[in-house]
Amino acid sequence: MAPEPGDTGGLARAAGPSLELSTPAGPVSLGFVAESASIYLIARERSARWPVTALREGTARVRLSSGVLEGPIRLITDPAEKERVLGLFRAKYGEQRFARWYDHPARILQVEPRAGEEVPTPGSASYYDWLRAEFDNVADDYDHHITGNRINLLLRNRSLAQLRRTFARSQSLIEIGCGSGMETLPLLADGHELLCVDISSRMLDTVRTKAKNEGFSERLRTRQLRASELGSLLREVGPAEFDGGYSTYGALNCEEELGTIPPALHALLRSDARFVAGVYNRWCLFEVVGYTLSGQPGRAFGRTHRPIPVGTSRFCVDIYAHSTSDFRRLFAPWFLSERVEAIPVLLPPSDLVGYAEKFSRHFEQLAGWDRSAGARWPFRNLGDHFLMTFARQDLSTSVAA
Repeated sequence: MAPEPGDTGGLARAAGPSLELSTPAGPVSLGFVAESASIYLIARERSARWPVTALREGTARVRLSSGVLEGPIRLITDPAEKERVLGLFRAKYGEQRFARWYDHPARILQVEPRAGEEVPTPGSASYYDWLRAEFDNVADDYDHHITGNRINLLLRNRSLAQLRRTFARSQSLIEIGCGSGMETLPLLADGHELLCVDISSRMLDTVRTKAKNEGFSERLRTRQLRASELGSLLREVGPAEFDGGYSTYGALNCEEELGTIPPALHALLRSDARFVAGVYNRWCLFEVVGYTLSGQPGRAFGRTHRPIPVGTSRFCVDIYAHSTSDFRRLFAPWFLSERVEAIPVLLPPSDLVGYAEKFSRHFEQLAGWDRSAGARWPFRNLGDHFLMTFARQDLSTSVAA
């Protein structure tokens, strides 16, 4: 079989013992390091499917020369622990081979085999534990992921401009899924007070450190929560605590069920407050046209899968895409949709940024055309992402209407 990205294949066998990891697609041959009761594996590419499959199921089955072992698998996210494990691989394979096979790895994983013991049933491990670990794993490099890609940076610049317009007179805001704070810090600098929630403790550490360095700590609060746990804040802060809220490009697409979020937001926001949602769109014009013309219909409509699996999308976890009509229905009757903007719609998605780079000299002009088209029907419904601005509704009024 062809090696998976991150698979050392026959190279590992030439350098020493290898193992076979069982996957639904067949066994994957990998180099490894064993220490005490643990086995360590490295995935070089973020698009490699074998680590995602194992992490999603929460257990790994490996075949070594000594026999078959099975046990829990976890993603290592602590920087010191990652460096220690990389040192073990350097010692085993040598600096030259390590640099060729494992330099800048996407994931480092630990398997704790339990020979002869009962192991967790596949699928019983929490999706959210996996999600939390993946975002902890990329926290240190997340800013570069955005600023190093023209389209990702365009997404953030456009959403920040919308947030500033929407919340110009709103003092207290709640942010769902703050990431590394690409929008948090500018809004703090504008004088807003923010409560930021994120599933990743390392992302929150990053935001707090940035705020402290900029002198904004007194206006920032953080809580480690996933989007669907938003209602738990009511016990802490009480109802009608915030003048507005937002969640852009991530947190809302990582939830299988979003039904608890609109009523929780409605309770947390004050009367006439606004909520801005940045959402990975189910219908992307650039992909539908481009992949259809290139004879790849499966990719043209790949976003219709639920969830969109790693390897099909550009994300490190399974995600759920939504259409603009999905979101309007989801937030009614608690919120009324006021405005929709597609980002981008004429320019390519971020994983196809190479096409935009071919026209880099004219990028600003193209971005202007994209902004204009993205605000108009039908293009506003057909972008890579969409920004939808909602107005909080008085339920008694909306029911009467």
